[in-house]
Amino acid sequence: MDLDRGRQSPSIAGDVHARRWWPDPLGSGVRYAAAELSAHPRPIALWRLALAVVLAISTVGRALAGSIEPDRPELTESARLVPRGSLQLETGVAFSGERRAATSTEHRFDTEADLRIGVTRQIEVDLEGEPFVRVRGPQDDTGFGDITLGVRYRFVEAFEDALWPPSLAVKPFVKFPVASKPIGSGRLDAGVLLLGSFTLPWEFEIEVNLGGAAIGQTRPNGYLGQAIATASLSRDLTPALNGFFEVLWSSREERGDTAHFAINTGVVYRVTPRLAVDAGVQTSLVGRGPDYIVRAGLSVRFRR
Repeated sequence: MDLDRGRQSPSIAGDVHARRWWPDPLGSGVRYAAAELSAHPRPIALWRLALAVVLAISTVGRALAGSIEPDRPELTESARLVPRGSLQLETGVAFSGERRAATSTEHRFDTEADLRIGVTRQIEVDLEGEPFVRVRGPQDDTGFGDITLGVRYRFVEAFEDALWPPSLAVKPFVKFPVASKPIGSGRLDAGVLLLGSFTLPWEFEIEVNLGGAAIGQTRPNGYLGQAIATASLSRDLTPALNGFFEVLWSSREERGDTAHFAINTGVVYRVTPRLAVDAGVQTSLVGRGPDYIVRAGLSVRFRR
């Protein structure tokens, strides 16, 4: 609607009564509306401000729609791959504590790094490591952690904003025993995971991992089969802030152990479409595992 269309008398702008009875030659009431609104500049300013805020939020939402989506601080891995030709570096630190029977509490500080490389639209290579680890407890040690190499192959790709089909991928991986105990296991591990990323109603998303691994053993030597099942439910709390709640289960990791069940929760804040920060807290509920793990990290995406 054009409020400036037609003639306007300067005297009407300062006379409320004249505004009320000024005739509209077009019979549409447009002149009356313009005059009434001009007498109330504050409501107009508030509406303009509200409109500007809404437009800004929608612009941010559109800008972040295709932005970085780090896996951390979750442990469940996504079937949504980094774009082809991109490098995504996900880094962070973790503080943990674990009480063990008849021994002192083990405290651990880890630096974490995961380099994700988009090889093709459907293939991603992951290189994970712990550049620095410090352990204090029954055994003290400081050094470099183990390195894990994995490949994600997505064989089903979801449609944008569609509930079905989900994104599905498979990830074989190998952990190389760079570190000995107590930092690492000292044995090679290998396994495979099925990754699923599902869009749910009310803007929720769930990531699911199912799989198994062969865990290297030393007493006696050999390998122990381990089953793995994890799930992470997440939702955008604002256009830039995402929150998640995660459940983690695995069968025993060593002979004589029991199954392990833990929960993990946290947030990811996208500072820009290519930069995100995160924080999370994890605790064990069943089986042997850390009493707590506190994580914080920074993820950035580069394009070749």
